Amino acid sequence: MPQRTGRDQHRPSGHPQPREYKSQKAQLISMPHGNQKDVKRSIAYKTGLVDWERKARQNHNRELGGDLQDRIQALLNSDKDLRGYGLNAEVTDGHVLLTGIVDALAEKERLTDLVKSIPGVKSVENSVAISTDGQVSDADIDTEVAQELGADPRLNTAKVYPKTTKGTVTLQGHAKDREQVELAGQAASKARGVKQIINRIRTTRPRPLSLAAIFHSQVKNDRE
Repeated sequence: MPQRTGRDQHRPSGHPQPREYKSQKAQLISMPHGNQKDVKRSIAYKTGLVDWERKARQNHNRELGGDLQDRIQALLNSDKDLRGYGLNAEVTDGHVLLTGIVDALAEKERLTDLVKSIPGVKSVENSVAISTDGQVSDADIDTEVAQELGADPRLNTAKVYPKTTKGTVTLQGHAKDREQVELAGQAASKARGVKQIINRIRTTRPRPLSLAAIFHSQVKNDRE
């Protein structure tokens, strides 16, 4: 029989007593390594450091999301064109959900571009509705769209006519090129109550010269 040392004087000799055996068995069940008590665990596992690091990462991610949400909300509350609407932003892992109400489609589109430009934003879901404080009829929208089109100096050669149905504006007419067509759509989106724009403006193509016109033009150039 091996001689007992001073370190194990407190432990009785022989097999474990029933109470001690039950305690060891409970420890084996709680440790997912079978019935091998000699399996070594890292010190991080024994001290709970693994769980601590996992929780720290979760807290860090939450802080990042909260910081991004605070920055977006601060921007919405300070922008001169948007701060009066009381818009809200919710951020989940870099994905932004925007809610609230604005007066015009142009403001909603600008809101999306503004939030997308913030570092850390992965995607933007713009659920902002378009409405007005008062009752705006389709005729009122037609009037405001026409005013916006007429106020844009870049569209002085375009002939565009709006027709609104339940907030959806259909633009018809003629413009000299595709740039004028796009500018007309941008101008119309600034009117209050516009929810959607259907752009059916056609570009004006120059008429082909007849043989007589080509002849007279050549003669004129020769004389000059």
